[in-house]
Amino acid sequence: MLLAQQNDWENPEQPSFNTSPAHAHFIPAEAPKLPLDGMWRFKLAQNPSLRSLDFFKRPEQTKNWAQIKVPANWQTEGFDKYVFTDVEYPIPPNPPFVPKDYNPVGSYQREFTIDPSWTGRQIFVHLGAVNSFFYLWINGQYIGFSKDSKTPTEFDITKALKTGKNTVSLQVFRFSDATYLEGQDMWKLSGIERSVYLIARPIFHLFDFKVNSTLDTLYKDGLFGLKVVFNKTADQKEQGKLKVELFNASGKLVYQSEQPIKTDKTFNFHTKIPNVKSWNAEHPNLYQLKITHLNQKGLKVESIVHPLGFRTVEVKNGLFLVNGVPIKIKGVNRHEFNMITAKVITEADMLLDIRRMKEMNINAVRTSHYPNAERWYSLCDKYGLYVVDEANIECDGMSFTPLITLSDKPIWKNAYLDRVQRMWERDKNFTCIVTWSLGNESGFGENLMACYTWLKVNDDSRPVQYEAAKDERYSDIFCPMYKSITVMENYVKTWRNRPLIQCEYAHMMGNSGGNLKDDWDLIYRYPQLQGGFIWDFCDQTFAIKDKKGNKIWGFGRDMGTVGLTSDTSFCADGLLAADRTFHPQAYELQKVYQNVGFEAKDLDKYIFTITNRFDFTDLANYKLSWRIKGDGKIVAQGDVDELSLLPRGEKDVQFNVPSFIPKRGVKYFINLEFRTRKAAELLPVGFVIAREQFILPIQVNGAAIQEEIPALGLKNDNAKLLFSGKGFTVGFNQKTGLLESYQVAGKELIQQALEPHFWRAATDNDIGNSLQIRSKVWQNAFKTAQLKSLEYTKISPSTYQVKTAYYLPAVDANVNINYEVKGDGDIMVDYQLKTRNGKYPEPQRIGMRVILNPSYDQVSWLGRGPYDNYIDRNYASAVDLYKMKANALFYPYPRAQESGYRTDVTWAALQNPAGTGLMAIGKTTLSIGILHFDMKNLDYDRDAKENIHGGSMVDEGKVWWNIDFQQMGVGGDNSWGAQTHPQYRLPYKDYNYSFTLRPVFSKEILTERAKD
Repeated sequence: MLLAQQNDWENPEQPSFNTSPAHAHFIPAEAPKLPLDGMWRFKLAQNPSLRSLDFFKRPEQTKNWAQIKVPANWQTEGFDKYVFTDVEYPIPPNPPFVPKDYNPVGSYQREFTIDPSWTGRQIFVHLGAVNSFFYLWINGQYIGFSKDSKTPTEFDITKALKTGKNTVSLQVFRFSDATYLEGQDMWKLSGIERSVYLIARPIFHLFDFKVNSTLDTLYKDGLFGLKVVFNKTADQKEQGKLKVELFNASGKLVYQSEQPIKTDKTFNFHTKIPNVKSWNAEHPNLYQLKITHLNQKGLKVESIVHPLGFRTVEVKNGLFLVNGVPIKIKGVNRHEFNMITAKVITEADMLLDIRRMKEMNINAVRTSHYPNAERWYSLCDKYGLYVVDEANIECDGMSFTPLITLSDKPIWKNAYLDRVQRMWERDKNFTCIVTWSLGNESGFGENLMACYTWLKVNDDSRPVQYEAAKDERYSDIFCPMYKSITVMENYVKTWRNRPLIQCEYAHMMGNSGGNLKDDWDLIYRYPQLQGGFIWDFCDQTFAIKDKKGNKIWGFGRDMGTVGLTSDTSFCADGLLAADRTFHPQAYELQKVYQNVGFEAKDLDKYIFTITNRFDFTDLANYKLSWRIKGDGKIVAQGDVDELSLLPRGEKDVQFNVPSFIPKRGVKYFINLEFRTRKAAELLPVGFVIAREQFILPIQVNGAAIQEEIPALGLKNDNAKLLFSGKGFTVGFNQKTGLLESYQVAGKELIQQALEPHFWRAATDNDIGNSLQIRSKVWQNAFKTAQLKSLEYTKISPSTYQVKTAYYLPAVDANVNINYEVKGDGDIMVDYQLKTRNGKYPEPQRIGMRVILNPSYDQVSWLGRGPYDNYIDRNYASAVDLYKMKANALFYPYPRAQESGYRTDVTWAALQNPAGTGLMAIGKTTLSIGILHFDMKNLDYDRDAKENIHGGSMVDEGKVWWNIDFQQMGVGGDNSWGAQTHPQYRLPYKDYNYSFTLRPVFSKEILTERAKD
């Protein structure tokens, strides 16, 4: 019986054919290079059976084809469909086979002309990244194929070239057996994703080199080792010299050596560099290595220039050490992504990412989940980031099948090893890489064991990690995902052989980032908790517009649907928006990751304990300043001339604060800041790298000057209770008991009555743990409320008391709201929630909401800001006096959800342009929420036919105002089940809080108006 021939794209045992061996990344300065980026002719077939089988032999048939950019994903160029999946594969899993009916194949072709000077050279074509499988032809001659879509492929095409015009042709398959190893949580796109070029080399040339640049056992002297490999043994005419030079940052030669090139292919160099300037992420000191190939006459043939740093990375005594120091990994996971061009990114994109990381105090990045473009690593070398370089392996989608994983299947072993080896060979000389990762979420088995063993044999200078390798023989670091504080606490109960560095933690999807401070309070406390990598750095969303022309972030089905595409926002799980602007949680991470700790030792004497959390930097590099503010005004400020504090040290600092006369009713805060003294690593002079705020124990008591309160009039027309005084009128609906009218200066403020409110629009984390289902009884709990009583009593000529009592059958609870209305317009509101003995889920908020008319959209508040903050995410939000338009408080997350919130609010005021309006003053601090539309617009509907976007929210002719005791926290451990931490939830129990509504008249000073 004859067996059908196995397709190349469905044969995992053969990852490539006829490719040149992998080697370190370098381009000799003298090597002629011909870029092939630009416009190519392109045709897309729906499946392999429909693809052209001879276009590479007959270029004339491609003349009328479409044009496409290279590099580019063909989806962003208008071809084929977008697919996003998290765990599931984009095709029905049946490894190694892929669909025959829908497997688009893109055929590419273009011409190029070889310069005559290239004659006599060996010519290679370099394809930086092609997704996911491709064939290559030159001038109609078949060259080979390759699969790993995130490492470069090179072919020797010398014999296929001709003088004059040449043709290069590719066929790229969307799905192949490679698809089963590239199941990462990302957009599954296709095409030529990195640059293509030709390079001409001498027939005898430098093929590879490996640098070893570590430190001695005292971490003082540099140990330099270099292995250089030529492509073959030199014949007699090719013999010459190999020259190696090493220069410091000032250009001074610190090492030089020459060896004759005779019969050897491999050359080794070793030396010690005394008192070397070591490399770390805080001080990325680089030396410059120059390798020169000289001919018999001593003339240069080619040279390689490569920056390198001296550093030692090791796991020793249970700690991850860089240059002998147990550092804290303040890391982030990063996909290569651009909001327009998707997986095709530029150097400018990379530099912006590094700038943002430096701004956010991030010191480490995991290349989730594949090797990045080569330039990324050289930029991380230059600007200083620790890198976990990860192989392009993820088969998490197999977990939904009976096979569970491919990591223990022998026919996949070659593919696993090929991907790890290609990563290592290309990236082995980048200093920034401190750890190798075998891949992501692929179970465990013999294939990964073989990869670990291969890496350890070939590289003893870096640890190797893999999350699913529970056995420490196959992961030098314990690097789990999304482990709770409890798990971390349990880990450090005994000293372990390995540190704990979470490869992923704190899922940043949507309105998230809660309890980051709690995580890091623990990490700072225990040496073996050495940090982790946030998921994720930025959203994988696209800049598009909705049907009304509003700018939104496209996700899921916004980009079209095919196969198993996701209509959810799981691609929007970053600290940053896709344009690299900060989401609110990014500020929280920036604060948590800051490298200075502050503790108040004696606030009366302005004594603070400063902790230097840098691993290698003296705080003398930064300027410390302090500022005291009350009611938003600076009352005293100053600088510390110089504060020298060695890394990981602490000292007490006392500020010389001049005396000032505090005012009654004002809270005073001292704000401390460290700023850069000079520009470095993409940060400008004066950039704030750490800050803290403390409330001062300054309180001026004493009675306010009591002005006589005007008399309060009452009109009872059986439908309403109307109270009126000087410049205001308020009205209660006697049928509902609600405050439904508030007129100031003859203008009505209220559009919908002030009423109890328990609901929030579900965040992505809420949906993940089904809060919107579990707590749904609270969504309309007040809509079915029964008014049990409404009583009003005259307390004095200037004061009336209105008492209302409600029963909430939906949650078996009572709400009692007492109002004290005064002749000056003040309404003191006392809210009590009385629960019964039943078991009910927690409400999302305890508070009240009122809807104001749209002109009252000027919001001022004294509280935490300026950005969205919640009880478990307000560490970065300083208390201050803020003012902005109502529509500016709302943050447009990609998927519409809860937003517009501020905590620890002393008072908040909403005014019209004339300055009249209403303020709420808390008896204790309040939380407020402001929206410029109806909150129901944000509610999640799993059956909705279209995605609802934060960017689609526009002014609706109303201002929604929540005046709350509290809203529950947003959580952040993960987005697929983890609940908000218990201390940040609102259990079903009794609650009581009070606030005062006060009219605001034109030209009043709000800070004074808010006082008693």
